[in-house]
Amino acid sequence: MNILLADTSTSILSIALMTESTYEERLVDGSFSHSEDLLPEIEALLARSGMAMNELELLIVAKGPGSFTGLRIGMASMKGIASALSIPLVSVPTLDAAAEAVGIYPGAVISVIDAKRRKFYLSMKRDGNDIIPARDGNAEDVIDAIRMEELPVLITGPDALLFSEKVKELDPEACIIVDPEAPRNISKALLALGLEKYRSKGADDIGEGPVYIRRSDAEEALERKIKERQDG
Repeated sequence: MNILLADTSTSILSIALMTESTYEERLVDGSFSHSEDLLPEIEALLARSGMAMNELELLIVAKGPGSFTGLRIGMASMKGIASALSIPLVSVPTLDAAAEAVGIYPGAVISVIDAKRRKFYLSMKRDGNDIIPARDGNAEDVIDAIRMEELPVLITGPDALLFSEKVKELDPEACIIVDPEAPRNISKALLALGLEKYRSKGADDIGEGPVYIRRSDAEEALERKIKERQDG
């Protein structure tokens, strides 16, 4: 099966192409230049594999949470390809893929993405099950859960090191370890989770979009203006 995968949730672009006989993945740190990098990287992957765009059979994309702009670019681009080629598209939560990418780990795993404003998009899982579901939070939201774990808690995701520092500021004795390969390419995890979802539930509905968790700056600014007018 010819499958194209992409994650544009963060400043780092994860992209991969799997064909019947090859697999290639790329990790591009373009500092959120996904609008410039995504389609050329797709074309380059296809060219190196000797495959035409119309030979793709399935698309898998990370749906967030993460960068508002990055998620819109990734989702819109992959939806456009899916629509043009009449092939299925499956989206996978970014934090789930980040945890899956670690592989087998006996303890709990916290996946984190810097959400700015002193907050992180985060989740905490053990054996694939949620301890703390995806949220817009900070170290205070997980410190009690970390203290309850018998094994060291593994922190992964593109901003694992920054988050671990915040945890240590709260509790210098907190039993945590930082994923030594973070940030890592999550394409293989997207592939595993995407195929599982596709086989069990089929392709995404046409109206399914990114998971933001937090409202955008524009939405919050609009709400403030409306409230100011109402108060005035």
